[in-house]
Amino acid sequence: MNCILIDDDAIFNYVHEKTIRNLCPDCPIKTYLSSKQALSFFFENIQDAVDAQVYIFLDINMPELTGFEFLDQAIAVIPDFLNQHKVYILTSSLNDKDKQKAETYLGLKGYLEKPLDKEQLMQIFE
Repeated sequence: MNCILIDDDAIFNYVHEKTIRNLCPDCPIKTYLSSKQALSFFFENIQDAVDAQVYIFLDINMPELTGFEFLDQAIAVIPDFLNQHKVYILTSSLNDKDKQKAETYLGLKGYLEKPLDKEQLMQIFE
């Protein structure tokens, strides 16, 4: 199991990485402060990404590409992206429009409010 955290807030990435490590000390975790860099990673490692079980925790509100723009571009290049990976929106947004938009992405595994907690992760990783 691999985890990828995509959030422009370094503090949230740090807290979420620590929370994941408490449950899965040996899990590889990649963090990205840039949604563009994370997207480049997927495009450069398409085959590797297909073969591994990857949990992606994606913030919505980021400066370069929003989480939704990230998903749109990933799906344009890798049409089965949401079926190949376990993608969760992870946000502090209380905007109902964001939640409604997230529901239009078939295959998205969930819409979670920050911060991730141990109980949420235990359910996700089961």
